[in-house]
Amino acid sequence: MDASNEWNDLPNVPDRPTADAQAEVKRLAALPPAKYEIERKAVAQRLGWRVSALDAEVRKNRPRDTGDDANGDTETVIETVEPWPYPVHGASMADEIRDRLKAHVVFGASGDADCGALWIIGSYHMDTWRLWPRLLVTSPTKACGKSTLLETIDAMAHRGFIVSNASPAAIFRAIEAWRPTLLLDEADTWMKQNEELAGVLNSGHTRRTARVIRVAEVNGEHLPVAFSTWCPMVIAGIGSQRDTLMSRSVIISLRRKLPSESVTRLPINLHDQLLRLRRQIARWAADNSVRLGAMEIEPPACGNDRMQDNFTPLWRIATALGGPWPDRLAAAYTAQANAADEDTEPAAIIMLRDIAEIFASRRVDRIASIEIVSDLMVMEERPWADWRHGRPISAHSVAKLMKPFGVKVRNLKLHGASARVYLRSDVEAAAARYA
Repeated sequence: MDASNEWNDLPNVPDRPTADAQAEVKRLAALPPAKYEIERKAVAQRLGWRVSALDAEVRKNRPRDTGDDANGDTETVIETVEPWPYPVHGASMADEIRDRLKAHVVFGASGDADCGALWIIGSYHMDTWRLWPRLLVTSPTKACGKSTLLETIDAMAHRGFIVSNASPAAIFRAIEAWRPTLLLDEADTWMKQNEELAGVLNSGHTRRTARVIRVAEVNGEHLPVAFSTWCPMVIAGIGSQRDTLMSRSVIISLRRKLPSESVTRLPINLHDQLLRLRRQIARWAADNSVRLGAMEIEPPACGNDRMQDNFTPLWRIATALGGPWPDRLAAAYTAQANAADEDTEPAAIIMLRDIAEIFASRRVDRIASIEIVSDLMVMEERPWADWRHGRPISAHSVAKLMKPFGVKVRNLKLHGASARVYLRSDVEAAAARYA
């Protein structure tokens, strides 16, 4: 196909585009993705094109450093959908998303599918949010449907892209280049112990902080370059993840199917089947972005500020949808808030409270570090006796966990001799902040 025919086939592009328009597209194609993102809407408006049409033409004109086949495969997966041509009834659309999620897996709680549906809709509104939570999918064991759920979400989310392993650099470069919804599977096998990756994932919780800086060669010079980490992200794995990731997530759980329960197998062409639904979500998002951006409502306080923050954008989406959705999300939010007990709290806070209880039971103003360790290890339903690979917690580990709270080991007199001790006043002052 020659250049003129390519331009004629592109929707909303004039039959005979001017040389200036072609030159503008080539200029945009040479820009770094972050700079193009800043300019794309204004240029599309100036040319009289849809933004999606401009995106498509710019992609065709970008240099392909990794080879045509690899780049072509990426562009097949990372799509830009054309919004549905007619207004969409939001509550009915959300019901369809919810029903599709529930058709293929068994959720651990009744409100999990509601949270998942609202999260999918929110993935189309990333220009609206100040903060956007991760969607953390957990299961107690294998064969609970995590990969099935990810494929289902991928078929409805904005620019979905599933991966089962990736380096931290690949993650932030993919976000910068493609602006996807990333769906990360098998997180328990490759993500939990990766410190650099944890930093990348944590940075993307709020738009203001969603960037990492790396040194890159630019025109022969090594310069600092900022990469965006701002994108919707689903993370699926067995068991819990890092405390920092869990606190930045809306958490939904899966269970293995009972003989009495039934689910529907995924159709081979699920992604193609749900193109209509993706277009409808995109249309609803376009029609309601200004309204959502102007909302200031928040869910009620639940004693956990981070959870309240994570649910705020979902709360606003549910309010905009109307119908049964505000009540559904309120029930899911209440259930998750009630379930956010000690098992979901950081280990350091649990230990701080346990040490405060030790002081309260002994009624003394100081206790030796070694005695604190001994008392912790005999506490029932606590992890201290089996802290690391079957070994009990040490005095060094206790000191390390308590240090951020300002609770430090002090060399003071105890029973007439010098000892390393903790003071009741330090512990109670810190514990009061996390009651």
